[in-house]
Amino acid sequence: MHKRSLFLYLFLTIVFSLIRPVLSLAEEGSPILTIEIQEKGTALIHASIELPTAPDQAFMILTDYGQWSTLFPEGFHIHLTDCPEDCSVIADMIIPHVLVSWTTHLRVTSHESPPHMFELHLLDGDYLQYQLRWDFSPTQDSENTLATMSLTLQPKGSLTDWTPNFFYEWTLRNGLEDHFKRIQHQVRLRSSK
Repeated sequence: MHKRSLFLYLFLTIVFSLIRPVLSLAEEGSPILTIEIQEKGTALIHASIELPTAPDQAFMILTDYGQWSTLFPEGFHIHLTDCPEDCSVIADMIIPHVLVSWTTHLRVTSHESPPHMFELHLLDGDYLQYQLRWDFSPTQDSENTLATMSLTLQPKGSLTDWTPNFFYEWTLRNGLEDHFKRIQHQVRLRSSK
């Protein structure tokens, strides 16, 4: 890429990342998402999303492992196996990365506490840390669900050594916002049946 084009791309990326939170506040029902990048690429991520269904339904949709592919972008590959121990399922995932031509591998176990919580725990793959937790509670009107997500992740290798924090955060934010839109879409779709 030509230096001038690279400079323009980085400049627009910075500007967009600065104005995007302001724009997303204007969208009604948009998720609240915070990302904190720590040392060695560890990302602490918290999100709250209102889903137009009851907590038990939201829980069932997000733990319908056979339908997980609908919650992720095209190119995501998920292979499920039964869990021999105290977990619900083992998921092997190949995760594409849009801006660079590579993928990462993630193997996790799912642990459920229906209908209020489920977690994913790292078994192996291209991450040093991966811990995800979803909690589901009724909203004040008791008709919808407040779904809160906590995620800690840290990729292996030198990816974060040469990736600026703002770009790493921007990539995570875009991927998660797309994921949340897909979740909301599936909840609307399945709740209307």
